[in-house]
Amino acid sequence: MDGKLSLPQIMAGESNMIKTALLIAVNFLSCFFFTAWCQQPGKSLTAFSNVHSSDTALIKSFLDKGKALATHFPDSAAGYYEKAESLALTLKNKHLLKTAMELHIKLLNHQSKFEYALALALQHISVAEKLEAPSLLLQAYNEAANEYEYLGNYEPSADYYIKALKLAIATNDKRMRRKLNNNISSVFLSLKDYNTAYLYSARAYNMASAQHDTVTMGNCLINMGLSELHREKYKQALLHFKEAEKIGWHIPDITLVADALSDQGLVYYTMHNLSAAEKYYKEQETIADTYHLDYEKLYAVFQLALVLKEKKNLVQAEHLVAQAIAIGERLGTADELMEMYDTMSVIKQRTGDLKGALFYRNKYETINDSLRNQEVQTNIHALNIQFRSAQKDKQIAEQNLSIEKDKAAMARKNTWIFIFFGSIIALTAILILSLYNYRHKQKLHQQLLRTLQKENEVNTLKAKMQAREEERGRIAREMHDDIGSALTTILYLSDDLKTQNETAVHAAEKIAGTAGAVVDKMNEIIWSMNTAYDTYDDLIAYTRQHAAEFLQDHHLQYQLNMPGSVPPLRMSGEQRRNIYLVIKEALHNIVKHACATEVIISFVLNENLHITIHDNGKGISRQSPFGNGLNNMRRRMEAIGGGFDIYNEAGTTVKLTCPLNVSDESKRL
Repeated sequence: MDGKLSLPQIMAGESNMIKTALLIAVNFLSCFFFTAWCQQPGKSLTAFSNVHSSDTALIKSFLDKGKALATHFPDSAAGYYEKAESLALTLKNKHLLKTAMELHIKLLNHQSKFEYALALALQHISVAEKLEAPSLLLQAYNEAANEYEYLGNYEPSADYYIKALKLAIATNDKRMRRKLNNNISSVFLSLKDYNTAYLYSARAYNMASAQHDTVTMGNCLINMGLSELHREKYKQALLHFKEAEKIGWHIPDITLVADALSDQGLVYYTMHNLSAAEKYYKEQETIADTYHLDYEKLYAVFQLALVLKEKKNLVQAEHLVAQAIAIGERLGTADELMEMYDTMSVIKQRTGDLKGALFYRNKYETINDSLRNQEVQTNIHALNIQFRSAQKDKQIAEQNLSIEKDKAAMARKNTWIFIFFGSIIALTAILILSLYNYRHKQKLHQQLLRTLQKENEVNTLKAKMQAREEERGRIAREMHDDIGSALTTILYLSDDLKTQNETAVHAAEKIAGTAGAVVDKMNEIIWSMNTAYDTYDDLIAYTRQHAAEFLQDHHLQYQLNMPGSVPPLRMSGEQRRNIYLVIKEALHNIVKHACATEVIISFVLNENLHITIHDNGKGISRQSPFGNGLNNMRRRMEAIGGGFDIYNEAGTTVKLTCPLNVSDESKRL
């Protein structure tokens, strides 16, 4: 990739531009008619006040009608919310505008229209910034973060949550502070950082409990329970989920009830109590069908399929997974689809349908590669951020142009006839310009594609530039994820120091530990990216230092067997980094899971580099709780042409191999 969008992407972008232009034109005409009517001769200030009062009542009636229709006629309800937003924006009634925005977004989420809800949330941000309304902007930030999280795009989700939290602190909005703490907890749950997730959700729960905010308390209980479930605290998790279900029925919040039932089923499923798990999943499915909750239906059906699979009822399990896949493909839920494709592949294989198993395995690998590969994910995030920024700038420019046209038209027109014809001309001009621009850019891009096909001689240079940009993106991502998370923790630990004197010493120790971890991570990144260290000698020296310090810190006896001499051979940065990270992961697994007292690390150089890591712990079982970590270690070694093996032998032994390429003179120092 050279940073250019493909022809289908540009065509889709231009199509969206036309839709945006139409939406702007309609809003422009609505504001134009209303303002021009108020400026007609004979319209006194008293008359305008009466109109303002009646229109405020009209906005409230739109909202009431939307609420009444939301459950059974959501599309009609959305229409009323749109009318309320448009009229509230015209009157600059920030309170009613905020209410309309919140109800509209909530309705779209109940319908699982997350893409449309995201576009609406970003539009709300632009409106709030234009009106200079902090409370509106705070709500819009939270809406955008929620929608990105629903879509599995955690980087922009975290960015918007942090922006919202800073604004909530600045405006002393306690309700949003506790709500945002719980939302940030959800992001850390998705990133599998369960300790940090529990820290945020527990803080939010305490704040909500002090203010008797039962809605936020219910959501916090869900996140606290999930954190405890993943930390194998099943009893505490069940208590939290049951309390959340009780709150959901009391509020009432049917989605909260369905989530609590699903999570209780997950606890029993994890504990292998399949009958109890099936009971809760069926209750969730009944609620999802009754209230038309597509997302809850998806989870309930798929979890029931997993229960049947465990019970060896593969025929019914296959039927339910197919039903769940159909819902997931309609909703576009990538993470859930990946898991469902994997499950369907296993079921097909067990029933002897090898062709079907291969088909769904390929679907799984396609999504897995796009979601889990770090370099690809970094590029996707970079393109998303770049495209979103350009789209926002274009949208703001179009809105400013619409405002200027609105002002000029109001100054020139005083009668309805001129207003009508001026509006028609403006709408026609926007459509013609949009279509012309679309066709023109289409032709330019086609010509560009033909030209690029003839430039074969610059392919090597482009590849080098791409590699450099990907490496920079990887550094930025790692520093953002690790340092950003650590600094956020430091921020709230500092708050604890200000407000809770009795925990000051404990919080200070956590701050020191977090800061030290950040420094260590930065040193690793700098070492991994410095090409001066791309030798086997530097790899062995750095690994030996890290292993010795790490094992000493955790009070383990260790023995390091190093070669007497290392040939002056260079290795790629990818080889050096992957080997180091695999060794580091192996040492962490020993400390966390092995219950070992001694570790032996050996390096041997012949035709290949051989690394052996042996501990005298309890060994590893087939149902290892860190199986995903082992798969990641294996993939890292395979990515550099090496090998990975692990087996029990008086403890656990991990063997790594990597070719030296000694015949390649270009790699010698």
